[in-house]
Amino acid sequence: MKTFEINIVILLLVFIQFSGYTQSEKNMSNNSLVIPLKIGKNPSTQLETLVIEPANLFIQSKPVNKPFSHIQLELNIIDNNSRYTTFLWNYNESNGSQKINYPKAYQNYSFNLKMNKEEIELVVEKLDFGKAMFIDLGQTAVIGNLTILFEDCIGEWSVDINGNQTDAFNTYNISLSEENEQKTVSFMSLNKNTDKELSIEWKNYKILVLEDSEKALKLMVVNNNSKQNKNR
Repeated sequence: MKTFEINIVILLLVFIQFSGYTQSEKNMSNNSLVIPLKIGKNPSTQLETLVIEPANLFIQSKPVNKPFSHIQLELNIIDNNSRYTTFLWNYNESNGSQKINYPKAYQNYSFNLKMNKEEIELVVEKLDFGKAMFIDLGQTAVIGNLTILFEDCIGEWSVDINGNQTDAFNTYNISLSEENEQKTVSFMSLNKNTDKELSIEWKNYKILVLEDSEKALKLMVVNNNSKQNKNR
């Protein structure tokens, strides 16, 4: 009987330790949550209704600021019965320019990578006006009372009189909504030769399209009525 009781205690201790490692519940401090990361799989973190799971951190070379180093985080976000998987990456192109695809927007949160020497952290913050964000195809970003849905991307091309393809471009559809009002906006790929963003005006908002691809859009939203923008 004593042996049986001891075995139960051991199993309970193992379960408690395992549960504590795989998931912890945290609150935001100063409107942000900082999660230290290590190479490979990291523990899950509970934030309100979200379970944040840094599934795999990959670093191609060290130190992380070395030219041509490649950093990629596979991130799972579980919200009740829905599961969202995305990738945050940072690398240097052959011309030496840095290429990143974060902070990523999900609902009313942004997920960002912060690097200091060889330390990498996942920073979670509430989405805010005047800050750039990437929104994946099919995902929703909520800033204040404004909801933005990246609905779809349609690949198109033009041909010459001989039927040869001369140009390829995408047409994007995003849905903007606030309370009971909703509008779908369509626009084409940015002209990469001009380095100019596209500006979309709706109600009191200005949505700047900074980068585009078939998988994600880089946007920045300005609220023309906010005190922050009036002081600029």
